[in-house]
Amino acid sequence: MGTRTIDLVTMGCSWVLDVSDLDDAQAQAMAERWQRCIALAGDPDTVRLDEDPVRVRVYQGDAPTDREPGVLIAGAATADRVPYALSREITRAGLTRLRGRVTLLHAAALADPDGRALALVAPSGGGKSTATRVLGTRLGYVSDESVILLLDGRIAPHPKPPSLVIDPADRFHKEELGPDALGLGPTPSAPRLTALLTLSRDPEATAPAIEEVGLIEQVLAVLPETSSTWWLDDGLDRLARAVTAGGPPSTLRYAEIDTCHELVRDYLERAAPTEPIWEHLPATVADRLPADAVSFSQDLDAVSIEEGDLLARAPWSDAIACDGEVLVMAGARPLRLAGPGAVVWRAAADPMSLDQLAARVVAELGEHPQALDLVRTAATQLVGHGVLRRA
Repeated sequence: MGTRTIDLVTMGCSWVLDVSDLDDAQAQAMAERWQRCIALAGDPDTVRLDEDPVRVRVYQGDAPTDREPGVLIAGAATADRVPYALSREITRAGLTRLRGRVTLLHAAALADPDGRALALVAPSGGGKSTATRVLGTRLGYVSDESVILLLDGRIAPHPKPPSLVIDPADRFHKEELGPDALGLGPTPSAPRLTALLTLSRDPEATAPAIEEVGLIEQVLAVLPETSSTWWLDDGLDRLARAVTAGGPPSTLRYAEIDTCHELVRDYLERAAPTEPIWEHLPATVADRLPADAVSFSQDLDAVSIEEGDLLARAPWSDAIACDGEVLVMAGARPLRLAGPGAVVWRAAADPMSLDQLAARVVAELGEHPQALDLVRTAATQLVGHGVLRRA
């Protein structure tokens, strides 16, 4: 009788894989794929966020009908689809376990021998897995999919078997080989975020380059690749710190990732955080939108603001300001404000009339013959988007 249970740590959480429904060869292959996570379970320096193990029953064929309470199941009808089904389930369950506790990035991460980690962020199909396979032959492997970022900058590694696309038309059919089989570098037990780059593959790029971008632009590029950021009181502030961990916010533009080894290595060696260039505008307890609230927008034609109305900020999740712009999170929905809209939202920390708001806009942006009309339009849009309300 071979392996029947596998103890591992990944995403900072403890897991027990129950592979008793698999044959011995399948169970052994599963253990080999997850060897990095098994090793983390035995390393006292491993970042741990959740010690209580969750049991995952792995199967092939029909889903088991004798399910036990609290035990997850993961599997597929055919053997070739079981490994990716397990990876998906552990990642899904891990994101749920950690919601509201850490920053959760849909990103790859690699590290140097000192544990200095580089996160690579891109949409699905944007090159993360390929970058992991290629750049990971010269750097340590942290994750090809999820970066679990703690407030102090440490990363809870998720060195699952990298998922490799078999058929682009079938996103649930992926091959999974162990990191060792792919020749990826060693996984540090407690890597620290040292830099973050968004990936931008450009077939026209003659040479790879790391290009600076604006802070708000970078945060907006990363936001769709996060999970439950609005559950954190300071979710946007944490993202701003992450995208500036290695210096000014930047993107890696390249035609082929195998031309980027030296550029990425040098960037990671030189990386150093910048002084914050943004202002954090957190909601107070009374003003904070509940994490499970549903944000809303309404038809602007249905919004009518009268001269005597007092306007104030509606509850929000988090906000940052930079270079005259404000980025507001209302639940999962970000809203980028500039010009009069940014001034109005900031001024409405206390209830104000349109005249008072117009005076504030004029004081900050200068005189305009139609200032009151512009402020009315901006306020109408903010009410319609649910970030301003009648007091």
